[in-house]
Amino acid sequence: MGKNNLYVEYLLGDLESYIISQKAEINSIINEKKELTLKDSAFIFDRFSKSLKKTTDLIKHINEVEDAHLLKHISIITSETLAWILFTLPMIETNIPIFMEDLFVKNRHIVDAIGELLIQFEETIDQPSKIKEIEKELLTQINDISMTISSLSEMIQKGSLPN
Repeated sequence: MGKNNLYVEYLLGDLESYIISQKAEINSIINEKKELTLKDSAFIFDRFSKSLKKTTDLIKHINEVEDAHLLKHISIITSETLAWILFTLPMIETNIPIFMEDLFVKNRHIVDAIGELLIQFEETIDQPSKIKEIEKELLTQINDISMTISSLSEMIQKGSLPN
């Protein structure tokens, strides 16, 4: 195992533990409340954004990895991250100040953008080396989605502040 793989494994472990803890915390918030507040929604979107930033940090180092098992693990954890966001969005949709159907990422609905990205990562699970071929495209897409979610989080936070 090379020095670079160690750093990539650290980033992967960091993302994985972050997702596990945030899933538990967010599921608890969603399940315990009849109705989410704007503050809850802003918190959730902030966590989505942070998880995508951690994913971006990981994908930036993908070309340094030669180990097919590590590439596969990266694809799996990234897929889980995207799936978590994709399937949690409908649960918080009613509590955000804009309609989800109005939320676009580069002329694609956010759900479609996340879903298409999820499919791309799932396709790399069986062909781990493919992730290196499409790394730049994946980074761009993840960054675009992350920026949209981050902007939404900031907008919600500003809207939920008392005057």
